[in-house]
Formats: sequence, C-alpha cells, structure tokens
Amino acid sequence: MVSLAAGDVKLKSIVIDTASTCDYLLVGKEVNVIFKEMEVSISTQPDLPISLQNQITGKITRLEVGEILSKVTLETEVGKVVSVISTNSAERLNLKEEQQVYAMIKTNEVMLSAE
Repeated sequence: MVSLAAGDVKLKSIVIDTASTCDYLLVGKEVNVIFKEMEVSISTQPDLPISLQNQITGKITRLEVGEILSKVTLETEVGKVVSVISTNSAERLNLKEEQQVYAMIKTNEVMLSAE
C-alpha cells in the first residue's frame, strides 16, 4: 500500500512493486496518479461509511447528460477529475454544475506512473 499526498488531498494505491524495484516509489518522489473515469464514483456527501478510501472534493464544472451515461467533470485541488456514471445516478443525485461533490476511487483502481 502506498500513501500519497498532494496538498490536502490524500490518496492510497495498492502496488506490487517496492521502492527498491521502482525508484518513483521512494518517499518524496513525484508520481502521476492515473485512474479510469469509469472507476470514479460521485457522492454529494463527504466521508461516507464505505470501503472507498480515496476521496477528492471538487466542484462540477461540466455535466454532460446522455441517455444512458453522464460525464461529470470536476475541478479539484489536484486538477481536473472526470467521472462517467449512469444518467439514472446523476438524476438521483440531482447533480448540477457549480455543485460541490466528492469523487471516490477504489484503492486498487489507482495506478501510479513516473511519467
């Protein structure tokens, strides 16, 4: 398990490598954090009692509603985060542009890269 910090945002990732096999895992090294937009859940409430450990607060800057899927673009402290959720979920959450929401990503879906 690797813990990461970017400002006030704290993330965790499960990795197979170690600092001895991947130097970008050394403490203090910068890494890129990657996750698929389909793996980002959206909540309107913070700190829910669920197993998702990674939570990023953001404001919806764009909401593209489709017949089946909706694309939610957030501006966060760590940059743009995009989530693709069902349109049914977007409607149930009553999502609107400019609304503060919480992007949540499973620990095993967070990938790290040196570049």
